[in-house]
Order: sequence, then structure tokens, then C-alpha cells
Amino acid sequence: MKKIILSKLINFFIFIISSLFLNAQAIPDEFYDFQIKKLYLDAGENWSGNTIFGPIRYRNTIDQSDSLITKTRLGSTILNNRKILYTFGQFIFKKKFHGYFYSRMVDNSNKIERFSGIPRDIDRGGFTSGETDLSGISYENEWMIIQLGRGRQSWGAGTDIHLALSRESNSYDHGMIDLNFNKVRVRYFHGYLETDSLSINRYIVGRGIEWNNLKNLYVGFSEVVVYSGKNRPIDLSYFNPISTHLEIELNDRQNKLGTDSGNGIWQFSIDYLIKDNIRLSGNYLFDEFILDKEQKNEGKGNGTAFSLKGVYTPIKTNNSLFSFYYSIINIGKNTFTHEEGKNNFVQRNNPLGWSIGNDSNEKKIGI
Repeated sequence: MKKIILSKLINFFIFIISSLFLNAQAIPDEFYDFQIKKLYLDAGENWSGNTIFGPIRYRNTIDQSDSLITKTRLGSTILNNRKILYTFGQFIFKKKFHGYFYSRMVDNSNKIERFSGIPRDIDRGGFTSGETDLSGISYENEWMIIQLGRGRQSWGAGTDIHLALSRESNSYDHGMIDLNFNKVRVRYFHGYLETDSLSINRYIVGRGIEWNNLKNLYVGFSEVVVYSGKNRPIDLSYFNPISTHLEIELNDRQNKLGTDSGNGIWQFSIDYLIKDNIRLSGNYLFDEFILDKEQKNEGKGNGTAFSLKGVYTPIKTNNSLFSFYYSIINIGKNTFTHEEGKNNFVQRNNPLGWSIGNDSNEKKIGI
């Protein structure tokens, strides 16, 4: 117990020091930085930094006097029959160029969340598997982010109710560009998921647009596509950030012809803050609408999903919050699936979005 308390105190101290040098890349879920930022955002704090395109990132908030700033962190977790050794590093060059990495070694990969490293037959110091969870380089200024590396996208309104793309998924290699024009933000990313034992290459691409009123409302619409094929190279037709999956597929503009080479979903999101302490968030997603009677007779159904969350924070002080919330998530039976299974929204057998997967629902209340 003393070791656990000491570990928490050290991590909290590191969080306080880290807050003085906020950078510009995704925050690992395990860090207190992430958990605190998530709670304060639900309470309506730092609302101007909200966005439908996640995950939550570090942000520059101070004037840096040095042209190069570096920061490293080494830690471990020994809890609930798990052993994790992690390293985290960042550098900032001339305020706008960033590099980062977050890697983990574990003793049992089956017990670690968001971990897809392959276990080995032998161990080193009790550790059997290792993986780089986050890494890459980026350029960021006041209105643009260009990033290339390994990580994950998490798109949707609210916290812990994301549908198609979630921070709980395994990480994957991808490039991203994000443009912020004050009231309008657009984001595009293109990535590689995996190659299976049958030489099927799987890729992912996403496009989205977000509008906000610079006060209390965010509205977004996005498209995410998984496409695949045997020995299929990356498809240049999907590099167009303002094209659509349907136009590409139905007009045979892709490098694998036919209508079974990819699977697209479309999502509408809204995030609304009322009186600075009530946050209402919702997402509605459709994978496919079945209108044809013959398809219905064959047992095919609509592929839809939705999520809602309300958070009320009656008490906010300088060092404490009291909030309570209610959320509901519903994923249809046919959502995120495709007649060609390689185009399902999974990676290494885990969902890219809502961790429970399709054909599921959850209702939750908490404080």
C-alpha cells in the first residue's frame, strides 16, 4: 500500500511540473493530466479549447525563452497483478515543431488496456511484450496542425461516448492535417491498420468538419472509411480530403474496383454548454440504410448508432468539482460490419470505436 501511495504522489508531482510546459500532442490516457482535463471539460471549464476532433492534446500556454525544450519521464505501475514499465518523451523546437513518444513494456498483454503488442515466448526481467503506443512529429501553429506518427483518433461530442473512433482503440500509424479557422475546423487523416496472414492490407481514412459559435455550441459532421484488399497498396483516390467514399466507390475511382472494397460510416455530433455548468453531448451515426424490401426480407437491417450524455456541475471551486452525469450508448446489430469482413471497424480483433462493439447498449449514471 505504501508503494502505491508513493507512486501516486510522484505522478501527481510530475503532473504539476508538466503543467508548466504544456506541449501539443495527444496525452496518454493513463496520465493524471488526461483525467483532470477530461473532468474539467465536462464541467464547462476551458470550453474554448473544446473540439469534436479528439483526443485531448497538450496545448502551448506560455512563452518559451529557449529555442529547444525537451522533457522525459520514466515510470512503472505494479497493481492488480500487472507490471508496466513506461517511457514518455517530448521536445519542442522553436515553439511550433514537436516530437513525442510513449512506449510500454508489460508482463501480460491480455490485462493491459489499449495494448496490441505481440507477446514473446521468453521474457526479460518479467516483461514479455513491448509496444510504442504514441510517437511522431508534428508542426502546430495557431490555425494548423500537421502530424505524422502513431496514435489514434477519437471523433465525437462528449467524453466516453464516442462511437466509430475512440481513444480506447489500439493505436495505428497515420498522417493528419487539421485546419482551424476560428468558427470552422476541418480535419483529415489517412492511416494503415494492419496486414493479416492472408496478405490483406487494411487502411483507414477520415474527413470531418466542425462549426462552433465561439460561445457554447459545437456541431460536426464526419465520414470515416475502412478499405482493404489482398496486397492492396494505399489508395491515392482517398487522399482527396473533400471527396466522399460513395463517390469514389460507385464510380470505380479506387485501385480495387467494385462496391465491396471499403466500408464507410457517417456521423453527426453536437456539443452544447448551458449556463456554464450543464453540458449536453450527442452523436448519431449511420453505416447503412436499408430501404429495399428484398434486402429486408433477406434479414438485412439498418446500421445505426447513437450516444447521449448530460453532465451537471452544481459546485465548482478553485480546487474541486462536484458533477453528476447520465449517458446512454446504443450500437445496432449491423453497425460497423460489412459483407466483406476485412472492412469491419476493428484492428487486431478490437473495435476502433466503442470498446464493447456492435449489437450493444449501455446506460450509466455517476457522480
